Amino acid sequence: MSTPDQPAPPSGWGDAPQPPRYGQPGPDAAPPGPPPGQHGQGQYGGGQYGQGQHGGQHGQGQYGGGQPGPGAPNPYGSPYGPQAAKPGIVPLRPLTLGEIYDGAFSAIRHNPGVMLGVATLVLLVATVLGVLVGQLVVPSLAATFGSVTAEEPELAGFDTMYAQVVATSLGSLVTVLLAAPVVEGILTVSVSQSVIGRKLTVREVWSRVRPRVGVLIGWALLRTLGVIVLMAVWTLVLVLVIVGLGEQATGAAVALTVLMILVLIAGAVWFGVRLGLVAPALALEGRGLGTTLARAWRLTRGSFWRLFGIYLLASIIVNVASSIITYPIQLGSGFLSTSGTGAATLGTVLTLVLATVISTAITTIFLSSVVAILYIDVRMRREGLDVQLATAAAQPQAGGPSGTTR
Repeated sequence: MSTPDQPAPPSGWGDAPQPPRYGQPGPDAAPPGPPPGQHGQGQYGGGQYGQGQHGGQHGQGQYGGGQPGPGAPNPYGSPYGPQAAKPGIVPLRPLTLGEIYDGAFSAIRHNPGVMLGVATLVLLVATVLGVLVGQLVVPSLAATFGSVTAEEPELAGFDTMYAQVVATSLGSLVTVLLAAPVVEGILTVSVSQSVIGRKLTVREVWSRVRPRVGVLIGWALLRTLGVIVLMAVWTLVLVLVIVGLGEQATGAAVALTVLMILVLIAGAVWFGVRLGLVAPALALEGRGLGTTLARAWRLTRGSFWRLFGIYLLASIIVNVASSIITYPIQLGSGFLSTSGTGAATLGTVLTLVLATVISTAITTIFLSSVVAILYIDVRMRREGLDVQLATAAAQPQAGGPSGTTR
């Protein structure tokens, strides 16, 4: 029976190994050894990772061998001692920064049909639907822009193009907001199986994600609503403070504005990191939204700076890659926008759609993979999930000869 912080392993990872009853040795129990005082902690003792199920020292017992003595060269190339089992894309032990990013790329290579094909297709369909929905507001936007461009002869004919661009951007934003959490769930399920060496088909992934679509979308909407409310409250407080200071305290108002901006950014980053594991937990653990929010908060306790650094570096990587790929497309869109013809307007819309799909796909696929691996890494560090994953990897896969098929 699992505790609130140690739920049963997610669906598809297999059953957690059950401890032996009191007074009965387990199936793999070692023969009686020296008294406990000689070794210090016993079979389940010790608080460091690697003790307990893995033996008195990390690397002993299941993995075999001991650690090198003080001053001896480390033959393993890892600060965690002997190389852990690696049935899939990452070793089953606490991960390093390089292993997390390498695991994200490996997950894409391991199951490209799901990680690239399905994810990009869902985002493409969502973006196209957003464009179609945006066309409904083009006439009203064109009338608004027309009232502005009518006073500027050199801008005549651009009102429709501006309306098309704004409608396309808004429509895509709304539909991608609904599609992105579904894609995150699909990617998380695929990554969770790639960790134990299993490659799921599109149908298998969807069958596991479908029951969680509603709660994933609900989390995305709640997250967006929280940002809107936070911005509204921040703006209201800022306006009230500036009005209270009056026109005579311009310097103080500027300084206070800068300070409040920094506080807003710090608060957004804090909550973003502490709740960053909600999406993978929702997709894999099958719990309600409120329970999962509390659980993600507990999982990230004491790990803020490490998680923040990993998120920040991953965001920089995907933003640079996305900018390099989409810059020529955006350049072409800007070139087309210099002409007010109908063909130019259509070309501008199509290039915007293409740039949106590519940028969103790159960002969502890589960041979701990193977050999914971080979720598994945090649980291996805090809950010994590596033991459950090793057990699941050794079990035969349904419909396949082995649980380690790739």
